[in-house]
Amino acid sequence: MNTETVSFEIPQTILASLKVGTVELARNIRLLAAIAYFREKKLSLGKAAEFAGMGRLDFMDILSDKGIVLFDYDESMLVGELEGIDQLNSIP
Repeated sequence: MNTETVSFEIPQTILASLKVGTVELARNIRLLAAIAYFREKKLSLGKAAEFAGMGRLDFMDILSDKGIVLFDYDESMLVGELEGIDQLNSIP
């Protein structure tokens, strides 16, 4: 997989205020960015989890803990899904 490196400067006073090191800050920033991109529907669940550097299930757990909706169905999509389930249930 090809990757790119993104870097930026953080004042030491910010690190001290947050009481985190650079590795933990980078991990937190990746997670927060992944969550933001997922909520804005710019990344799928799987891609957001990849961006956060974690497995899909772990990312789903974090989203759930934060009260973020995982699957955003509109009414027409839900009706279609339910009709499909009904059709499967009616097969002998």
